[in-house]
Amino acid sequence: MAEGFPANRREAILAFHFADRVKAELLLASRLLQTVTQMEGLEREGAGRLFVEYLRGLEQEVNLVQAQIRDPDMIRVRTVMTGLIGMADASMFADIQSHLTWMISAMATYAQRALEYLVKDKLL
Repeated sequence: MAEGFPANRREAILAFHFADRVKAELLLASRLLQTVTQMEGLEREGAGRLFVEYLRGLEQEVNLVQAQIRDPDMIRVRTVMTGLIGMADASMFADIQSHLTWMISAMATYAQRALEYLVKDKLL
């Protein structure tokens, strides 16, 4: 993560908003994944398809975050998101959780750094 992030108030506000929102959606994806992995047969297949579509929607959110947080690590987050969609599409559900956990941690870090900036700047 870039040392000078966030650089100004606007960047801090937008970064906090988007990173916190994506973090919440990643937490939801993690819970959905647990449900999908507990299913079997056709039920699992159908739930897997819905999970893939959820991840595709989440990918659009990650793209929005990358547009606001111009940090090299966001490229990695976006790349991992694309990989997760492929993994879910191939029903490789067992391998997804660790990547979701890393992404949740990355988004939490962005949100925390932005929040610290806003508190230091006495905006919160």
